[in-house]
Amino acid sequence: MHRSIAAGLAGLGLALAAPAAAQEDATPEVATTIGERISAAFAAELETLGAMDCADDDIACLSAELLERYRVDQWARGEVMGGAFCADYSGELAQSCFGQAMGATAFKVDMPNTARLKQVIALHGWPKPPLFSEEAQNAAWYLAQHAMALDGDGNLAWDVALAESVLPQVKEAAEAGQLTPWHYAAMFDRIARARGKPQRYATQIGCAEGKADFGEVEDIDRVTEFRAEIGMKAFDPDAYDAYCVRASGSEQG
Repeated sequence: MHRSIAAGLAGLGLALAAPAAAQEDATPEVATTIGERISAAFAAELETLGAMDCADDDIACLSAELLERYRVDQWARGEVMGGAFCADYSGELAQSCFGQAMGATAFKVDMPNTARLKQVIALHGWPKPPLFSEEAQNAAWYLAQHAMALDGDGNLAWDVALAESVLPQVKEAAEAGQLTPWHYAAMFDRIARARGKPQRYATQIGCAEGKADFGEVEDIDRVTEFRAEIGMKAFDPDAYDAYCVRASGSEQG
């Protein structure tokens, strides 16, 4: 995950040259200004969620809340990884800005989303049809895939235990056509990597110097076979390499 973030940071322009004044003003005051700007942006996006007060048995409201939490999840990642908060800075200041934005995403979006998803699951089980819509189930999948919690040492980490608990339901939903095979494969692979095991479907990648880095894969020669077993499209490593070339900006034309 960290390699992917680092590669994405370089490829998405967060090291763009900043105005000279921004480069010279790498001070605590500037860092505070960055933090205030990030906090204000997140507060505005979270305002709708703050106004929601769903009753435990109000499925329509809970579904709408899951969809709104998913929207904010995607907004945060688009703004952070797209460089909206940090494009005016370069070097160490850009890295500091990116770190603050990632921290805001984790603490202001991911952790509350994780806690709320667990509450919904405790009340109604995994959100799925016919009680919940397919759209709400898709939103719940993203919240689980981005779930964050404090581990036993007090460090912020992906909530792999939550993903493991819902993986069987995700598989059933994929088999029923309510989610796609990719949803199941991506969660399966991320759990495997989090547990120090090789991934099976080669869905979790990083980029290094314009090349895809899959880390440890169970059997790279059988990935297409494994994918076919769950109805997923064939493995095409060249397509991943092409993506990494585009992301790194190293494509020659």
